[in-house]
Amino acid sequence: MMIPDEKIAEVRERAGIVEIISDYISLKKSGANFQGLCPFHGEKTPSFNVNPGRGIFHCFGCGVGGNVVTFVMKMEGIPFPEAVKLLAKRVGVEIEERAPTAFEIRQKSEKDEQLKIVAAAAGYYSQLLTKGADGAAARKYMAGRGVKEEIFAPYRLGCASEKWDGLATFLKQSGVPLEKVEKLGLIKRKGSGGGYFDLFRNRLLFTIADLHGQPIGFGGRVLDDSLPKYINTPESPLYQKSDVLFGIDLAKQSMREERSVVIVEGYFDHLALYLSGIRNVVATCGTALTKGHFQLIKRYADKVYLLFDSDSAGRKATLRAMELLLAEQMPCFVIELPEGEDPDSYLANHSTAEFSELMKISRPALDYYLRELVSVENTGTVAGKKAVADQFRPFLQKLTDPVERDLYLKELSRLLAVDVRTLGAVKVIAGISHAKSAPSRISASPADSLVALLFRYPEIAAEFRATGIEALLPVALRKPAARIIDAAAIGENIEPAEIIDTGIPDLNVFAALLVDDSHLEDI
Repeated sequence: MMIPDEKIAEVRERAGIVEIISDYISLKKSGANFQGLCPFHGEKTPSFNVNPGRGIFHCFGCGVGGNVVTFVMKMEGIPFPEAVKLLAKRVGVEIEERAPTAFEIRQKSEKDEQLKIVAAAAGYYSQLLTKGADGAAARKYMAGRGVKEEIFAPYRLGCASEKWDGLATFLKQSGVPLEKVEKLGLIKRKGSGGGYFDLFRNRLLFTIADLHGQPIGFGGRVLDDSLPKYINTPESPLYQKSDVLFGIDLAKQSMREERSVVIVEGYFDHLALYLSGIRNVVATCGTALTKGHFQLIKRYADKVYLLFDSDSAGRKATLRAMELLLAEQMPCFVIELPEGEDPDSYLANHSTAEFSELMKISRPALDYYLRELVSVENTGTVAGKKAVADQFRPFLQKLTDPVERDLYLKELSRLLAVDVRTLGAVKVIAGISHAKSAPSRISASPADSLVALLFRYPEIAAEFRATGIEALLPVALRKPAARIIDAAAIGENIEPAEIIDTGIPDLNVFAALLVDDSHLEDI
Protein backbone atom coordinates (compact mmCIF):
# COMPACT_ATOMS: atom_id res chain seq x y z
CA MET A 1 0.00 0.00 0.00
CA MET A 2 1.28 3.46 -0.94
CA ILE A 3 0.46 6.02 1.75
CA PRO A 4 0.76 9.70 0.71
CA ASP A 5 3.83 11.41 2.16
CA GLU A 6 1.74 14.14 3.73
CA LYS A 7 -0.29 11.53 5.62
CA ILE A 8 2.88 9.85 6.88
CA ALA A 9 4.14 13.23 8.08
CA GLU A 10 0.82 13.97 9.80
CA VAL A 11 0.84 10.63 11.59
CA ARG A 12 4.46 11.11 12.66
CA GLU A 13 3.77 14.62 13.97
CA ARG A 14 0.63 13.67 15.90
CA ALA A 15 1.99 10.43 17.35
CA GLY A 16 4.16 11.69 20.21
CA ILE A 17 7.19 9.42 20.29
CA VAL A 18 7.53 9.48 24.08
CA GLU A 19 3.86 8.66 24.57
CA ILE A 20 3.93 5.81 22.04
CA ILE A 21 7.15 4.25 23.31
CA SER A 22 5.92 4.59 26.92
CA ASP A 23 3.17 2.13 26.05
CA TYR A 24 5.89 -0.49 25.63
CA ILE A 25 8.62 0.44 28.13
CA SER A 26 9.10 2.71 31.14
CA LEU A 27 10.84 6.00 30.30
CA LYS A 28 12.35 8.58 32.64
CA LYS A 29 13.39 12.16 31.88
CA SER A 30 17.14 12.61 31.52
CA GLY A 31 18.14 16.09 30.38
CA ALA A 32 16.61 16.83 26.99
CA ASN A 33 15.98 13.12 26.40
CA PHE A 34 14.07 10.27 27.99
CA GLN A 35 15.83 7.03 28.92
CA GLY A 36 14.78 3.45 29.59
CA LEU A 37 15.83 -0.17 29.28
CA CYS A 38 16.07 -1.15 25.63
CA PRO A 39 13.26 -3.50 24.51
CA PHE A 40 15.43 -4.90 21.71
CA HIS A 41 18.20 -6.42 23.84
CA GLY A 42 18.71 -7.43 27.44
CA GLU A 43 20.39 -4.84 29.65
CA LYS A 44 20.50 -3.73 33.26
CA THR A 45 21.56 -0.09 32.78
CA PRO A 46 19.35 2.14 30.59
CA SER A 47 20.98 2.89 27.25
CA PHE A 48 17.80 3.50 25.23
CA ASN A 49 17.35 7.22 24.50
CA VAL A 50 14.32 9.06 23.11
CA ASN A 51 14.59 12.65 21.88
CA PRO A 52 11.02 14.06 21.79
CA GLY A 53 12.03 17.31 20.12
CA ARG A 54 13.51 15.50 17.13
CA GLY A 55 11.12 12.55 17.18
CA ILE A 56 13.83 9.88 17.19
CA PHE A 57 15.19 7.12 19.43
CA HIS A 58 18.53 5.35 19.67
CA CYS A 59 19.98 2.62 21.86
CA PHE A 60 23.67 2.97 22.64
CA GLY A 61 23.78 -0.66 23.75
CA CYS A 62 22.65 -2.51 20.63
CA GLY A 63 22.76 0.37 18.11
CA VAL A 64 19.14 0.26 16.97
CA GLY A 65 17.51 3.59 16.17
CA GLY A 66 14.75 5.29 14.21
CA ASN A 67 11.53 7.24 14.60
CA VAL A 68 8.10 6.43 16.01
CA VAL A 69 7.08 4.44 12.92
CA THR A 70 10.21 2.28 12.83
CA PHE A 71 9.84 1.67 16.58
CA VAL A 72 6.33 0.28 16.13
CA MET A 73 7.53 -1.79 13.14
CA LYS A 74 10.18 -3.46 15.30
CA MET A 75 8.00 -3.94 18.36
CA GLU A 76 4.96 -5.32 16.55
CA GLY A 77 6.84 -7.14 13.78
CA ILE A 78 4.84 -5.43 11.05
CA PRO A 79 5.83 -3.69 7.78
CA PHE A 80 5.99 0.09 7.34
CA PRO A 81 2.46 0.60 5.91
CA GLU A 82 0.88 -1.42 8.71
CA ALA A 83 2.81 0.53 11.36
CA VAL A 84 1.65 3.84 9.87
CA LYS A 85 -1.96 2.61 9.78
CA LEU A 86 -1.74 1.39 13.39
CA LEU A 87 -0.46 4.78 14.55
CA ALA A 88 -2.97 6.62 12.35
CA LYS A 89 -5.83 4.78 14.00
CA ARG A 90 -4.50 5.67 17.42
CA VAL A 91 -4.08 9.41 16.74
CA GLY A 92 -7.19 9.80 14.62
CA VAL A 93 -5.66 10.33 11.18
CA GLU A 94 -7.72 8.98 8.29
CA ILE A 95 -5.71 7.34 5.54
CA GLU A 96 -7.14 6.85 2.08
CA GLU A 97 -5.48 3.87 0.50
CA ARG A 98 -4.51 3.73 -3.15
CA ALA A 99 -5.63 0.82 -5.27
CA PRO A 100 -3.30 -2.14 -4.52
CA THR A 101 -1.42 -3.97 -7.24
CA ALA A 102 -2.62 -7.28 -8.63
CA PHE A 103 0.09 -9.11 -6.68
CA GLU A 104 -0.86 -7.36 -3.43
CA ILE A 105 -4.52 -8.20 -3.99
CA ARG A 106 -3.72 -11.86 -4.65
CA GLN A 107 -1.38 -12.14 -1.67
CA LYS A 108 -3.78 -10.48 0.76
CA SER A 109 -6.75 -12.38 -0.60
CA GLU A 110 -4.99 -15.71 -0.11
CA LYS A 111 -4.00 -14.94 3.48
CA ASP A 112 -7.45 -13.55 4.32
CA GLU A 113 -9.05 -16.70 2.91
CA GLN A 114 -6.72 -18.91 4.94
CA LEU A 115 -7.50 -16.97 8.13
CA LYS A 116 -11.22 -17.28 7.42
CA ILE A 117 -10.89 -21.05 6.98
CA VAL A 118 -9.12 -21.49 10.33
CA ALA A 119 -11.59 -19.11 11.98
CA ALA A 120 -14.47 -21.16 10.56
CA ALA A 121 -12.85 -24.32 11.91
CA ALA A 122 -12.44 -22.64 15.33
CA GLY A 123 -16.12 -21.70 15.28
CA TYR A 124 -17.12 -25.24 14.35
CA TYR A 125 -15.04 -26.76 17.15
CA SER A 126 -16.35 -24.18 19.64
CA GLN A 127 -19.95 -25.04 18.77
CA LEU A 128 -19.26 -28.75 19.25
CA LEU A 129 -17.87 -28.13 22.73
CA THR A 130 -20.62 -25.82 23.95
CA LYS A 131 -23.68 -27.44 22.37
CA GLY A 132 -25.01 -30.88 21.54
CA ALA A 133 -24.13 -34.48 22.20
CA ASP A 134 -20.82 -34.41 20.28
CA GLY A 135 -19.26 -32.23 22.96
CA ALA A 136 -20.63 -34.06 26.00
CA ALA A 137 -17.48 -36.11 26.63
CA ALA A 138 -15.25 -33.04 26.37
CA ARG A 139 -17.51 -31.02 28.68
CA LYS A 140 -17.44 -33.83 31.22
CA TYR A 141 -13.65 -34.04 30.92
CA MET A 142 -13.26 -30.30 31.54
CA ALA A 143 -15.68 -30.38 34.46
CA GLY A 144 -13.52 -33.12 35.97
CA ARG A 145 -10.55 -30.75 35.73
CA GLY A 146 -12.47 -27.96 37.40
CA VAL A 147 -12.85 -25.79 34.29
CA LYS A 148 -16.23 -24.04 34.09
CA GLU A 149 -18.09 -23.67 30.81
CA GLU A 150 -18.05 -19.86 30.93
CA ILE A 151 -14.31 -19.95 30.24
CA PHE A 152 -14.73 -21.93 26.99
CA ALA A 153 -15.46 -18.95 24.72
CA PRO A 154 -12.99 -16.31 26.04
CA TYR A 155 -10.22 -18.91 26.12
CA ARG A 156 -11.24 -20.18 22.64
CA LEU A 157 -11.63 -23.84 23.61
CA GLY A 158 -13.27 -26.36 21.31
CA CYS A 159 -13.48 -30.06 20.67
CA ALA A 160 -13.49 -32.52 17.78
CA SER A 161 -16.03 -35.30 17.63
CA GLU A 162 -15.38 -38.97 16.90
CA LYS A 163 -16.47 -38.49 13.28
CA TRP A 164 -13.75 -39.09 10.72
CA ASP A 165 -14.78 -36.22 8.47
CA GLY A 166 -16.83 -33.85 10.67
CA LEU A 167 -14.79 -30.74 9.88
CA ALA A 168 -14.28 -31.69 6.23
CA THR A 169 -18.02 -32.12 5.74
CA PHE A 170 -18.83 -28.85 7.56
CA LEU A 171 -16.38 -26.79 5.50
CA LYS A 172 -17.38 -28.43 2.23
CA GLN A 173 -21.02 -27.61 2.94
CA SER A 174 -19.90 -24.03 3.67
CA GLY A 175 -18.42 -23.81 0.19
CA VAL A 176 -14.74 -24.04 1.18
CA PRO A 177 -12.49 -25.91 -1.30
CA LEU A 178 -11.08 -28.82 0.69
CA GLU A 179 -7.69 -28.69 -1.04
CA LYS A 180 -7.21 -25.28 0.62
CA VAL A 181 -8.13 -26.75 4.01
CA GLU A 182 -5.59 -29.53 3.41
CA LYS A 183 -2.90 -26.92 2.76
CA LEU A 184 -3.52 -25.60 6.29
CA GLY A 185 -3.10 -29.08 7.79
CA LEU A 186 -6.62 -29.37 9.21
CA ILE A 187 -7.60 -32.34 7.06
CA LYS A 188 -5.73 -35.07 5.21
CA ARG A 189 -6.35 -36.74 1.89
CA LYS A 190 -7.35 -40.40 2.03
CA GLY A 191 -4.82 -42.85 0.62
CA SER A 192 -7.27 -44.43 -1.77
CA GLY A 193 -10.77 -43.83 -2.99
CA GLY A 194 -10.53 -40.06 -2.76
CA GLY A 195 -11.97 -37.77 -0.14
CA TYR A 196 -10.55 -36.33 3.09
CA PHE A 197 -10.50 -37.10 6.81
CA ASP A 198 -10.02 -34.77 9.78
CA LEU A 199 -6.70 -34.31 11.56
CA PHE A 200 -8.43 -33.99 14.95
CA ARG A 201 -10.91 -36.56 16.23
CA ASN A 202 -12.25 -37.04 19.76
CA ARG A 203 -9.98 -34.38 21.22
CA LEU A 204 -10.23 -31.25 23.31
CA LEU A 205 -8.86 -28.37 21.20
CA PHE A 206 -6.88 -25.29 22.17
CA THR A 207 -6.93 -22.55 19.55
CA ILE A 208 -3.47 -21.24 18.61
CA ALA A 209 -3.74 -17.57 17.62
CA ASP A 210 -1.38 -14.96 16.18
CA LEU A 211 -0.40 -11.71 17.89
CA HIS A 212 -3.71 -10.14 16.93
CA GLY A 213 -5.87 -12.99 18.23
CA GLN A 214 -6.62 -14.52 14.83
CA PRO A 215 -6.78 -18.36 14.89
CA ILE A 216 -3.93 -19.95 12.91
CA GLY A 217 -3.92 -23.52 14.22
CA PHE A 218 -4.90 -25.90 17.00
CA GLY A 219 -3.47 -28.13 19.69
CA GLY A 220 -5.50 -31.22 20.53
CA ARG A 221 -5.51 -33.40 23.66
CA VAL A 222 -7.11 -36.83 23.87
CA LEU A 223 -9.97 -37.34 26.32
CA ASP A 224 -8.70 -40.72 27.48
CA ASP A 225 -5.34 -42.47 27.90
CA SER A 226 -4.69 -43.15 24.20
CA LEU A 227 -1.55 -41.96 22.44
CA PRO A 228 -0.32 -39.59 21.25
CA LYS A 229 -1.69 -37.48 24.11
CA TYR A 230 -1.23 -34.22 22.17
CA ILE A 231 -1.05 -33.37 18.48
CA ASN A 232 -0.71 -29.94 16.92
CA THR A 233 -1.63 -28.54 13.55
CA PRO A 234 1.35 -29.15 11.23
CA GLU A 235 3.24 -26.11 9.98
CA SER A 236 1.42 -24.17 7.28
CA PRO A 237 1.53 -20.79 5.52
CA LEU A 238 -0.08 -19.33 8.67
CA TYR A 239 1.55 -21.36 11.43
CA GLN A 240 5.28 -21.87 12.06
CA LYS A 241 5.77 -23.31 15.53
CA SER A 242 9.26 -21.86 16.01
CA ASP A 243 7.84 -18.33 15.69
CA VAL A 244 4.55 -18.80 17.56
CA LEU A 245 3.88 -18.81 21.29
CA PHE A 246 0.55 -20.05 22.54
CA GLY A 247 -1.38 -17.31 24.34
CA ILE A 248 0.82 -14.42 23.21
CA ASP A 249 -2.21 -12.36 22.16
CA LEU A 250 -3.78 -12.85 25.60
CA ALA A 251 -0.51 -12.09 27.38
CA LYS A 252 1.10 -9.18 25.51
CA GLN A 253 -0.65 -6.36 27.37
CA SER A 254 0.14 -7.87 30.76
CA MET A 255 3.71 -8.55 29.60
CA ARG A 256 4.08 -4.86 28.73
CA GLU A 257 2.75 -3.84 32.13
CA GLU A 258 4.78 -6.36 34.15
CA ARG A 259 7.83 -6.23 31.82
CA SER A 260 8.10 -9.98 32.38
CA VAL A 261 6.74 -13.26 31.03
CA VAL A 262 6.18 -16.74 32.49
CA ILE A 263 6.94 -19.52 30.01
CA VAL A 264 5.27 -22.91 30.46
CA GLU A 265 5.30 -26.05 28.32
CA GLY A 266 1.72 -27.26 28.19
CA TYR A 267 -1.70 -25.94 27.26
CA PHE A 268 -3.23 -26.95 30.59
CA ASP A 269 -0.33 -25.31 32.43
CA HIS A 270 -1.13 -22.12 30.55
CA LEU A 271 -4.84 -22.46 31.31
CA ALA A 272 -4.14 -23.01 35.02
CA LEU A 273 -2.20 -19.74 35.27
CA TYR A 274 -4.76 -17.91 33.16
CA LEU A 275 -7.60 -19.06 35.44
CA SER A 276 -5.56 -17.95 38.47
CA GLY A 277 -5.42 -14.42 37.12
CA ILE A 278 -1.80 -14.62 35.92
CA ARG A 279 -2.01 -13.26 32.38
CA ASN A 280 1.63 -12.62 31.41
CA VAL A 281 2.06 -16.29 30.50
CA VAL A 282 2.80 -18.05 27.21
CA ALA A 283 3.44 -21.66 26.22
CA THR A 284 5.64 -23.26 23.60
CA CYS A 285 3.62 -25.27 21.08
CA GLY A 286 5.26 -28.66 21.48
CA THR A 287 8.75 -27.38 20.68
CA ALA A 288 11.81 -26.09 22.53
CA LEU A 289 12.22 -22.35 23.00
CA THR A 290 13.76 -20.83 19.86
CA LYS A 291 15.38 -17.56 18.83
CA GLY A 292 12.14 -16.75 17.02
CA HIS A 293 10.28 -17.07 20.31
CA PHE A 294 12.86 -14.87 22.01
CA GLN A 295 12.47 -12.16 19.36
CA LEU A 296 8.74 -12.21 20.04
CA ILE A 297 9.13 -12.11 23.82
CA LYS A 298 11.55 -9.19 23.93
CA ARG A 299 9.04 -6.92 22.18
CA TYR A 300 7.02 -6.94 25.38
CA ALA A 301 9.18 -8.14 28.28
CA ASP A 302 12.71 -7.86 29.59
CA LYS A 303 12.60 -10.64 32.18
CA VAL A 304 11.71 -14.33 31.78
CA TYR A 305 10.42 -16.82 34.34
CA LEU A 306 10.71 -20.48 33.36
CA LEU A 307 8.00 -22.72 34.81
CA PHE A 308 8.42 -26.29 33.63
CA ASP A 309 7.55 -29.62 35.20
CA SER A 310 9.69 -30.76 38.13
CA ASP A 311 10.56 -34.07 36.43
CA SER A 312 13.64 -34.92 34.39
CA ALA A 313 12.10 -33.75 31.09
CA GLY A 314 11.14 -30.45 32.69
CA ARG A 315 14.68 -29.90 33.98
CA LYS A 316 16.10 -30.60 30.52
CA ALA A 317 13.67 -28.11 28.98
CA THR A 318 14.73 -25.53 31.57
CA LEU A 319 18.38 -26.06 30.67
CA ARG A 320 17.74 -25.65 26.92
CA ALA A 321 15.78 -22.45 27.48
CA MET A 322 18.41 -21.13 29.88
CA GLU A 323 21.18 -21.59 27.31
CA LEU A 324 19.32 -19.49 24.75
CA LEU A 325 18.37 -16.76 27.19
CA LEU A 326 21.89 -16.50 28.60
CA ALA A 327 23.30 -16.12 25.09
CA GLU A 328 20.85 -13.26 24.49
CA GLN A 329 21.60 -11.63 27.87
CA MET A 330 17.94 -11.84 28.92
CA PRO A 331 17.47 -12.01 32.73
CA CYS A 332 16.07 -15.47 33.40
CA PHE A 333 14.66 -17.00 36.59
CA VAL A 334 13.43 -20.51 37.39
CA ILE A 335 10.23 -21.04 39.38
CA GLU A 336 10.68 -24.29 41.29
CA LEU A 337 7.69 -26.46 42.08
CA PRO A 338 7.54 -29.21 44.71
CA GLU A 339 8.70 -32.61 43.48
CA GLY A 340 6.11 -34.36 41.34
CA GLU A 341 4.11 -31.20 40.63
CA ASP A 342 3.45 -29.42 37.36
CA PRO A 343 1.92 -25.91 37.07
CA ASP A 344 -1.57 -27.32 36.51
CA SER A 345 -1.50 -29.67 39.50
CA TYR A 346 0.14 -27.07 41.76
CA LEU A 347 -2.44 -24.36 41.08
CA ALA A 348 -5.27 -26.86 41.52
CA ASN A 349 -4.27 -27.12 45.20
CA HIS A 350 -2.62 -23.77 45.95
CA SER A 351 -3.68 -20.14 45.79
CA THR A 352 -2.46 -17.45 43.42
CA ALA A 353 -0.79 -15.76 46.40
CA GLU A 354 1.19 -18.92 47.13
CA PHE A 355 2.28 -19.09 43.51
CA SER A 356 3.30 -15.43 43.63
CA GLU A 357 5.55 -16.28 46.57
CA LEU A 358 7.25 -18.95 44.45
CA MET A 359 7.89 -16.30 41.81
CA LYS A 360 9.40 -13.96 44.40
CA ILE A 361 11.87 -16.58 45.61
CA SER A 362 12.69 -17.90 42.13
CA ARG A 363 16.41 -18.25 41.51
CA PRO A 364 18.44 -16.94 38.60
CA ALA A 365 18.63 -19.69 35.99
CA LEU A 366 22.40 -20.08 36.27
CA ASP A 367 22.20 -20.40 40.05
CA TYR A 368 19.48 -23.03 39.61
CA TYR A 369 21.64 -24.95 37.15
CA LEU A 370 24.67 -24.90 39.42
CA ARG A 371 22.62 -26.37 42.30
CA GLU A 372 21.18 -28.98 39.95
CA LEU A 373 24.68 -30.06 38.91
CA VAL A 374 25.85 -30.29 42.51
CA SER A 375 22.80 -32.39 43.47
CA VAL A 376 23.25 -34.80 40.55
CA GLU A 377 27.01 -35.30 40.58
CA ASN A 378 28.88 -36.92 43.48
CA THR A 379 30.89 -33.90 44.63
CA GLY A 380 32.48 -35.99 47.34
CA THR A 381 34.79 -37.40 44.67
CA VAL A 382 37.39 -35.80 42.44
CA ALA A 383 35.56 -37.06 39.34
CA GLY A 384 32.27 -35.55 40.55
CA LYS A 385 33.82 -32.15 41.26
CA LYS A 386 35.53 -32.12 37.87
CA ALA A 387 32.25 -33.04 36.17
CA VAL A 388 30.46 -30.08 37.80
CA ALA A 389 33.26 -27.66 36.90
CA ASP A 390 33.47 -28.91 33.31
CA GLN A 391 29.72 -28.58 32.76
CA PHE A 392 29.33 -25.21 34.46
CA ARG A 393 32.30 -23.30 33.06
CA PRO A 394 30.89 -23.04 29.49
CA PHE A 395 27.92 -21.10 30.89
CA LEU A 396 30.23 -18.71 32.71
CA GLN A 397 31.72 -17.87 29.32
CA LYS A 398 28.34 -16.51 28.24
CA LEU A 399 28.24 -13.96 31.06
CA THR A 400 29.48 -10.56 29.89
CA ASP A 401 29.22 -8.86 33.28
CA PRO A 402 32.65 -9.41 34.90
CA VAL A 403 31.29 -8.95 38.45
CA GLU A 404 28.53 -11.53 37.93
CA ARG A 405 31.02 -13.92 36.31
CA ASP A 406 33.48 -13.55 39.18
CA LEU A 407 30.78 -14.11 41.80
CA TYR A 408 29.63 -17.32 40.15
CA LEU A 409 33.21 -18.52 39.86
CA LYS A 410 33.69 -17.94 43.60
CA GLU A 411 30.41 -19.74 44.36
CA LEU A 412 31.55 -22.69 42.25
CA SER A 413 34.82 -22.67 44.19
CA ARG A 414 32.95 -22.66 47.51
CA LEU A 415 30.54 -25.46 46.61
CA LEU A 416 33.30 -27.71 45.30
CA ALA A 417 35.85 -26.75 47.97
CA VAL A 418 38.33 -26.00 45.20
CA ASP A 419 40.66 -22.98 45.16
CA VAL A 420 39.22 -20.36 42.81
CA ARG A 421 42.69 -19.94 41.25
CA THR A 422 42.60 -23.61 40.30
CA LEU A 423 39.39 -23.07 38.37
CA GLY A 424 41.20 -20.41 36.37
CA ALA A 425 40.08 -17.32 34.50
CA VAL A 426 37.02 -17.59 32.30
CA LYS A 427 37.26 -16.29 28.75
CA VAL A 428 34.07 -14.70 27.46
CA ILE A 429 32.80 -16.25 24.22
CA ALA A 430 33.10 -13.90 21.26
CA GLY A 431 29.81 -12.90 19.67
CA ILE A 432 27.73 -12.85 22.87
CA SER A 433 25.63 -9.71 22.86
CA HIS A 434 26.79 -7.23 25.50
CA ALA A 435 24.41 -5.16 27.57
CA LYS A 436 26.17 -1.81 27.46
CA SER A 437 25.41 1.14 29.63
CA ALA A 438 24.76 4.47 28.00
CA PRO A 439 28.01 6.29 27.25
CA SER A 440 28.36 9.88 28.35
CA ARG A 441 29.47 10.84 24.85
CA ILE A 442 28.85 9.53 21.37
CA SER A 443 31.73 8.19 19.33
CA ALA A 444 31.27 9.69 15.88
CA SER A 445 33.44 9.76 12.77
CA PRO A 446 34.33 13.11 11.14
CA ALA A 447 31.75 12.43 8.41
CA ASP A 448 29.08 11.70 11.02
CA SER A 449 29.85 14.92 12.83
CA LEU A 450 29.75 16.92 9.58
CA VAL A 451 26.20 15.79 8.85
CA ALA A 452 25.16 16.43 12.45
CA LEU A 453 26.61 19.96 12.21
CA LEU A 454 24.80 20.48 8.92
CA PHE A 455 21.50 19.56 10.57
CA ARG A 456 22.14 21.75 13.61
CA TYR A 457 23.39 24.75 11.57
CA PRO A 458 21.57 24.68 8.20
CA GLU A 459 22.99 28.13 7.38
CA ILE A 460 26.23 26.40 6.32
CA ALA A 461 24.38 24.30 3.73
CA ALA A 462 25.20 26.46 0.70
CA GLU A 463 28.91 26.52 1.53
CA PHE A 464 28.80 22.79 2.25
CA ARG A 465 27.55 22.06 -1.26
CA ALA A 466 29.68 24.68 -2.99
CA THR A 467 32.90 23.23 -1.61
CA GLY A 468 31.98 19.72 -2.81
CA ILE A 469 32.13 18.15 0.63
CA GLU A 470 28.78 16.46 0.00
CA ALA A 471 30.28 14.19 -2.66
CA LEU A 472 33.05 13.09 -0.28
CA LEU A 473 30.67 11.73 2.32
CA PRO A 474 30.14 7.97 2.73
CA VAL A 475 27.25 6.72 0.61
CA ALA A 476 25.06 6.09 3.66
CA LEU A 477 25.24 9.78 4.64
CA ARG A 478 24.86 11.46 1.24
CA LYS A 479 21.10 11.13 1.02
CA PRO A 480 20.31 12.69 4.42
CA ALA A 481 22.89 15.42 3.76
CA ALA A 482 21.28 16.20 0.40
CA ARG A 483 17.83 16.42 2.00
CA ILE A 484 19.07 18.89 4.59
CA ILE A 485 20.86 21.03 1.98
CA ASP A 486 17.89 21.04 -0.42
CA ALA A 487 15.52 22.07 2.37
CA ALA A 488 17.87 24.83 3.55
CA ALA A 489 18.11 26.19 -0.01
CA ILE A 490 14.38 26.99 -0.02
CA GLY A 491 14.28 28.16 3.58
CA GLU A 492 12.65 25.08 5.07
CA ASN A 493 13.57 23.11 8.16
CA ILE A 494 13.72 19.33 7.98
CA GLU A 495 13.01 16.99 10.83
CA PRO A 496 15.29 14.00 11.51
CA ALA A 497 12.24 11.74 11.81
CA GLU A 498 11.30 12.71 8.25
CA ILE A 499 14.74 11.76 6.90
CA ILE A 500 14.51 8.36 8.60
CA ASP A 501 11.29 7.67 6.68
CA THR A 502 13.14 8.10 3.38
CA GLY A 503 14.86 4.75 3.90
CA ILE A 504 18.50 5.78 4.35
CA PRO A 505 20.82 2.74 4.29
CA ASP A 506 21.77 2.97 7.96
CA LEU A 507 19.12 4.79 9.92
CA ASN A 508 20.70 3.58 13.19
CA VAL A 509 23.78 5.70 12.47
CA PHE A 510 21.66 8.73 11.71
CA ALA A 511 19.53 8.27 14.83
CA ALA A 512 22.68 8.00 16.95
CA LEU A 513 24.00 11.26 15.49
CA LEU A 514 20.96 13.32 16.31
CA VAL A 515 19.46 11.83 19.46
CA ASP A 516 22.19 13.63 21.42
CA ASP A 517 24.52 16.52 20.48
CA SER A 518 27.25 15.75 23.03
CA HIS A 519 29.66 14.65 20.30
CA LEU A 520 29.60 18.19 18.86
CA GLU A 521 30.72 19.95 22.05
CA ASP A 522 34.42 20.05 21.19
CA ILE A 523 34.02 20.97 17.50
